[in-house]
Amino acid sequence: MFSRFSNVSPGDSAVEALRQRLDAALEGVREEFDDHLESINDNTNEVEANYELLCRLEAKVDRLEAQMEHLQLALAAFGNAPFQQSVAHSIELDEKEKAVFLLMYTASDEKPLTYREIASALKESEFLARGYVTNLIEKGVPVTKRYVNYTAYLSLDKPFKERQAKGNIVKLSQRTVREFAV
Repeated sequence: MFSRFSNVSPGDSAVEALRQRLDAALEGVREEFDDHLESINDNTNEVEANYELLCRLEAKVDRLEAQMEHLQLALAAFGNAPFQQSVAHSIELDEKEKAVFLLMYTASDEKPLTYREIASALKESEFLARGYVTNLIEKGVPVTKRYVNYTAYLSLDKPFKERQAKGNIVKLSQRTVREFAV
């Protein structure tokens, strides 16, 4: 029986041999867990680095979009032609988009909103707030972005705000306005 355990003398008990085998097995499991923990930490660091990179890329895309808007305005002024944004008769928004729209609509023109302020008001992440603003822009809501120290300040186009007040382009009901105000 002791021939299988070269380091166990014939005087040791079978219990001692089992204890040594168990200790060796537990040490092997501990090493495997340490390897897994190290892998998880490496993956977490990689995910965090990718998230930071995506945030920087999104900021760059936002700056490019703002520059494109400025170029369009400059080209329209240079060509003595008025800059025409697509004018929709109505725009369909979901409830969260309507909430973002109302935030921007009720914000003062002198104090535009940041993504962080929108996210805080919605009790959502900044990532989702950016997505809602992007959806507004894609659906034809003219959102003006201005950058100060790499922070985007968002507001609605003044003529669009006037058209919304007169024609309810985004189809806001009184119920929606009351729900958001509460």
